[in-house]
This record gives sequence, C-alpha cells and structure tokens, in this order.
Amino acid sequence: MATRVYLFLEEEDFRFEAWEEAGPEIKRCVEHHQISVRPGRNMNHANIEILCGDIGLALKFKLSDLWQENSPMLPSMEQSVMEDIEDTDFDYWDQIPPFGVVELYEIELELEREMEVTESKVKAFITLTFNFLLKHFMMVAFRESEIQSVRSYFIDENSMIRTFTHNAETGYRVSTL
Repeated sequence: MATRVYLFLEEEDFRFEAWEEAGPEIKRCVEHHQISVRPGRNMNHANIEILCGDIGLALKFKLSDLWQENSPMLPSMEQSVMEDIEDTDFDYWDQIPPFGVVELYEIELELEREMEVTESKVKAFITLTFNFLLKHFMMVAFRESEIQSVRSYFIDENSMIRTFTHNAETGYRVSTL
C-alpha cells in the first residue's frame, strides 16, 4: 500500500488483480488491461488512465492526496464519521485515516465500441478500478459533480460508500475497512 500519491508514483508495476470467484467480465478485463500513471501538477497529484482494450473501455481521472494538500474537504469528511457509542458489544470502525486519503476528480469514462459494451462489463471495470485504488490507498473520495457521467456505476458498485457534505455538495467516501 503506497498511502501517499508521491509514493504511488514511484511504483512501476500497475495492474488489476482478479480473485478466485471473479466473473468472466472481470477475468477478461484483468487479462486485457493497461494502467498508465503519470505525475500531476505536483507530487501530491497523479493522472491515471486505465484501458480495457478488449471491451473498449477507458477511464481517465486525476488523483489528489487530501492530507498532503491540506484539503478543506477533510473536516467535512470528519463530520460524516459515524461513532459507535450505543452498544459496548459492537465495534464499528468509521474513521478518516490520518494518511492515504485521495480524491478522484476530472473523471471521464470513454466507450470505444459503445454497441459492444454492456452494463455488466462497465460494472466489472469499475469494480476492478476501485479494488486497484483501495489496494494502494486507505480511502477514496469523490464529489457528486465529478461523477455525473459514471454515477450509477460508482455508487452501485460501492456498498460500503459513505456520504458527506462539502460546500453544499454531496461527497462520497469509500475505504478499505
């Protein structure tokens, strides 16, 4: 786990990984993908492009290290944390990690062969993308305005998603725990 964008940028081998029970769409995308990671405007930002050429999908987005950038979004995320104070027999972990929190922005999904791309293929691709990101970072956040074209895929595929409000806009956060 890189936990910081500048450490993530130092890595050389970026790839999707399938799991044993993965469906055929996931396995197909794992076999035919390419992940390109380039530095962004500074060492706390990265530009990522993920291609699944076999099914004609490309996802482009930028990544920002919220802690390193001292983002004003962090206090808004902290306010959304649910605390377990009612039941002494039940532990519920919902925190904003002290590092490894990134924001996705300027998100674009491109369909090369729109007629051949099914919803299940897009969902498999997005699932793999989130698994990839959560392998490298502890929490991924994004704002409603950034996901308009991919909202149904981002929200549907993340049952562990939490919402928060920042500057009167809905934000979402997904974590590894």
